[in-house]
Amino acid sequence: MRTVVYLVRHGETAGNRVLRYQPYDTPLSEAGRAQAQRVAERLKAEPACTALYASDLTRTLETAAAIGAALGLDPIPEPRLRELDTGDWKGSLYDEIEAGSPGHRARWIAGGGLERLPGTAGESTADVYARVTVAFDAIVARHPGERVIAVSHGWAIALLLAAIYGWDYAAAFREQRVRLGNTSVTIVEADAGGARRCTLLNCTRHLPATITSDGNP
Repeated sequence: MRTVVYLVRHGETAGNRVLRYQPYDTPLSEAGRAQAQRVAERLKAEPACTALYASDLTRTLETAAAIGAALGLDPIPEPRLRELDTGDWKGSLYDEIEAGSPGHRARWIAGGGLERLPGTAGESTADVYARVTVAFDAIVARHPGERVIAVSHGWAIALLLAAIYGWDYAAAFREQRVRLGNTSVTIVEADAGGARRCTLLNCTRHLPATITSDGNP
């Protein structure tokens, strides 16, 4: 049986506009709340979904709340859908990171994000790749033949898509092969035999130009 998973990136936050690695409790901006309403309306027009999962961070839970209100679904927190934890970089502008540790961020990206970032909570792309793929497989196994929604983050979804496409995830991260807009919809179909295919990638047709942002993490 085929399970259809709608992967939704959260709505815009203030940090998305100013190139900042965001704290985990970052709320949606006014534009982000408008985007969340738009994607909720879009998903309401799709065939009925039976479950709604979301990363347990503020910006994803707020996005999922708007979707859930429109679809009559209660969001289920799933911590494994969280964004890559940038450790001591959380809350810092890119320019601030460069000033404090020249070249570090560029080297980290050039290395495919395989270095675990500084700080006790800092993660690597390997850490995120492992947990998001496990989370996705668990959701699919729990909902055979159903349509479900998972609200997550730019890098987290991009690393999951590396698994779907069979890419080397470190190379895909280094090349920024997938950049997802806020509240973009990506659809992945999965069957019980383990086959996975992406049928829609980074679609933001539900957004007017006035509330579309550029996809920075």
